[in-house]
Amino acid sequence: MNRHLLLAVALLLIAATASAAGIPGDADGNGVLDQPEYTAAVLTYLVGEGGLTRTDIQDATWVLARWDGRPLEVTDSSGQTLTLYRPLRRVVTFTGESLETLRSLGFDMEKVVAVDKYSHAKSAFFPGFQEKANVGSIWSPDMERVLTLRPDAVFLYATISTAACDEIQQKLEASSPGTRVFRFDCFKPATYPGEIRAIAAATGCEDRGDEFVGFYESVMDGIRAGTADVPEDGKTRVYFEYWTDYKTFASGSGYNEKLEIAGGYNPFAGESAEYPEVDPEAVIVSNPEVVVKLTGQKLAAGGYAGHDIAALEATRSAILKRPGWTRLAAVADDRVHVVHSDILGGAQHFIGTAYLAKWFYPERFAGLDPNAIHQRYLTEFQGLDFNLASEGAFVYP
Repeated sequence: MNRHLLLAVALLLIAATASAAGIPGDADGNGVLDQPEYTAAVLTYLVGEGGLTRTDIQDATWVLARWDGRPLEVTDSSGQTLTLYRPLRRVVTFTGESLETLRSLGFDMEKVVAVDKYSHAKSAFFPGFQEKANVGSIWSPDMERVLTLRPDAVFLYATISTAACDEIQQKLEASSPGTRVFRFDCFKPATYPGEIRAIAAATGCEDRGDEFVGFYESVMDGIRAGTADVPEDGKTRVYFEYWTDYKTFASGSGYNEKLEIAGGYNPFAGESAEYPEVDPEAVIVSNPEVVVKLTGQKLAAGGYAGHDIAALEATRSAILKRPGWTRLAAVADDRVHVVHSDILGGAQHFIGTAYLAKWFYPERFAGLDPNAIHQRYLTEFQGLDFNLASEGAFVYP
């Protein structure tokens, strides 16, 4: 096609403008941007005609080069399939797990225009995000601010707090139809690898996604392999206590999933409530071989908040003084541990699961180094200058 004919085609495309409902430069509206359409769109922009902007041309270039000129379809963890006509430029996250995963994928954090209030408060782990807009929480969202920010995408949970997340999604779809609402959990071992890949595809971070999945699965699959041949009646009996005294979890909870991956046996797995409160005597009767206590409620001491091992030590000391606990095998064998929720809940659950495996089966996992896994994650995937030798407090002892 010669230059004059190309220019003529370009001038016919002057009316083609950017739209959230279509690919910029798709002149015939068939949902596919081909090379002639792209060339014409670029020439139209260069001669200063039409309504296409520099951003439109950049987006068209991305779609042609990365998506073969076609819209990208991404299926999230709620089962909905969302269609993207442009790369994401303005993102709002209502969950720290999705924000953390985006950072693991090397997504440009400048494109994250707002975060939830809990991530906003975690200055040690999310430094720099205090300058971002604070959109509240999924239970109390600042919808006016969200809409003012004109996001391309908003990230919400898929399977927890569904009523609150559904309400946010409905409001966004009614007020801002061009905004894509993604629903991902990013804290469940069974679904996290697939979520990493889906988010990586949506953000153009596929190579980094493959790298991160490889790292994550090397840890989790190694733990599964290490406990695969443990017979059911030979599994380590574990009493795992939630933040509240004598509150544990049953088979339906995410914490139980991690305990089982690490090869533990939960004597309270059959309870009807997901997080039941159990009788103190029942714990003594179960005679656990290992006791694990969760700490870190409401951004308490420890975790990324400060190098305060004393607080974790005090929590353990109080447990050991409970009436009748000197009779427990876990106490007699000095196998009582405290773990911070920062590394067992959320996207970092694989780090805490590595500690569980090490505590449950020290001989089987003699070569497993959870601290090294944690440090690599922070340095290589989170890009944080955070030295675990002198910062943070996550497990004791």
